Amino acid sequence: MTHRWKEPQVSANVETGVWTADGSDLLSQPLINFLARRRIAISLAGFIGLLLINLLIFGTIPLNPFDFSNAYSLLASVLLLGGLAIRSWSAGTLNKSREVTDDGPYALTRNPLYIGSFMMMIAFAIWLRDLPTFLFILGPMSLLYRTQVLFEEKRLSFLFGDAWTAYAKRVPRFIPRHFPPAEAFQGWTLFEWRRNREYRAILATAIGVLGIYAWHMLAPGIWAN
Repeated sequence: MTHRWKEPQVSANVETGVWTADGSDLLSQPLINFLARRRIAISLAGFIGLLLINLLIFGTIPLNPFDFSNAYSLLASVLLLGGLAIRSWSAGTLNKSREVTDDGPYALTRNPLYIGSFMMMIAFAIWLRDLPTFLFILGPMSLLYRTQVLFEEKRLSFLFGDAWTAYAKRVPRFIPRHFPPAEAFQGWTLFEWRRNREYRAILATAIGVLGIYAWHMLAPGIWAN
């Protein structure tokens, strides 16, 4: 079941994270506002920096992502595929900023997309065999995405009022309390999956996996020279 949005009086684009409604600031802390809007760029900068450190300083040789006889590589594959599945399940159900989506995975947790994303990040960290990357995910990345979640919840509370409040009381922010309610298997459509452009996550993931495989195959020869 979903709750439709009645158009509020908003003074700026709700997607930017900088907006007011009825003369009141939705989010008054400039730093939190900046982090919420720039989280993707900040995440990419952090991961690229770690990647360069691994390549140029530590000479890391990652695991082969296609070596399923290796327990760690197999675990990473399970986490990656599970994360992608959760993201696709969520993207095919989510109706962004138009309704409180409370079916599909959103009947279990309020943030299934982020749960899927973190599973995928941990999978890549396992393949990289890199402790700093794990610490980056568990520290700065966790803080960054928690900030984003709080920002989004304030926005959704404004847009949907009592419908959002009731939903937030019923469904936990991250860890499901029960499984599976009937609503968990409703609401997915290919149309929403395409509209939310989840195919881009699949494409980016495929490129990332192939990149790690190429790194695994080429690195020994490079470092030997």
